[in-house]
Amino acid sequence: MVFARTSLNRPRAPRGGAPRAAGTWSRAAARALGLLVVVGALAGCAGPQPGATASANGPAPIASAASVPAQDAPVPAQDAVVQPEETVSEVAAKQAPETYQQLMDRHGIPLQVPAQGKAILVNIPSFELIAFEDGEPVMRSRVIVGRDHAGDRTPEMTTETSVVRFRPTWRPTPSMIATGKYEDRTWPPGRNNPLGLLAIRLEPGMIIYLHGTNQPKLFEREMRALSSGCVRVERWDEVAAWVLGVDVTEVHEHANGSRTFDMDAWGVPVMMRYFTRFPDEDGELQTHPDVYHQGGSSYGMAMELAAAE
Repeated sequence: MVFARTSLNRPRAPRGGAPRAAGTWSRAAARALGLLVVVGALAGCAGPQPGATASANGPAPIASAASVPAQDAPVPAQDAVVQPEETVSEVAAKQAPETYQQLMDRHGIPLQVPAQGKAILVNIPSFELIAFEDGEPVMRSRVIVGRDHAGDRTPEMTTETSVVRFRPTWRPTPSMIATGKYEDRTWPPGRNNPLGLLAIRLEPGMIIYLHGTNQPKLFEREMRALSSGCVRVERWDEVAAWVLGVDVTEVHEHANGSRTFDMDAWGVPVMMRYFTRFPDEDGELQTHPDVYHQGGSSYGMAMELAAAE
């Protein structure tokens, strides 16, 4: 802001006129004096500014707005980088754990786990059963699978449960009798029965079961291709309770009872597969022996060929 400088001189007597009395002012001088009074009042309202000092001839000069530093305005950081805000879905995607299906896909394993309901996977080379519920594993158990011998190999297939038979009887198949290892007779129910105290039967007419055993010590072996095709399950009681949707104590009561009977267990998918590369319970990919010397999953290759066609 620029102010006009106004000077005051002592009044002179007009030419040709009578001299003015001492202490009197002309009209122009009076107006100039009034202007100085207004300017001084404005300076007084503004108050003294930092760095400004009063002079003997008048009020301190008024600092311009540009010269007054802002007292409260934040100073932006010179190296600050503004990041775009993430959407709720993007944040959720970062925080969401990997699903089991995503784990399968990441490792290139051709297994489609049902996203809803219960399902069972038996992976033959890893000698393991995995129980799934709504797409995620809820239980694992060691298993014994069929020997690497014609007619004894556990087949790759997709089937489903039908009933749980408590205290089953057992009779060897004709091929088993032909080996000379088994008598042609019926074993009574009980702990000495080769099927153990229960068998989870699959589709009607199928003679491959998920069952217990009368030789539980065999689960301690690393190589467990030992059966005649059925799948012996170490945690048979817990798996049966899970399939039936009952408490394991009820399973124990029936298994140790006195009668042979069936409980309905229709519709739980059972997938028998042959994956020599398969993740463990921590999600780490493990390599398992090619127990049947077939080089990989024949079921998986057949599914890939069908998809390609």
